Amino acid sequence: MKTRFVSFFTIVAVLVVTVVATEALTCEQEQSLVAPCLEFVTKKTIAPSPLCCQGLNKIITSTPTKEEKQAACKCLKEAASHIPNLDKDRANNLPKDCKLNGFDCDL
Repeated sequence: MKTRFVSFFTIVAVLVVTVVATEALTCEQEQSLVAPCLEFVTKKTIAPSPLCCQGLNKIITSTPTKEEKQAACKCLKEAASHIPNLDKDRANNLPKDCKLNGFDCDL
């Protein structure tokens, strides 16, 4: 009986973590996640920070469908339009600089 309880509890825990991990992000959350990238995309640093890349990775993993990726891209484009001195090449190459795949969003 004890073995079954542990197995059942483990399955429930994994399911809860999976559901929470794939929960859709709001536009405000996405913008907050890439806020640490501002120093890099405005040429104040030579490389994106680990927090920047972690935030971008979180967006990529939270947007598995094409539609979700398009919505995230639209959100980030809107935010980028308000950033003075934005280097669009750096912003567009951010996934590559962070060694991440799965998110193409040209500004």
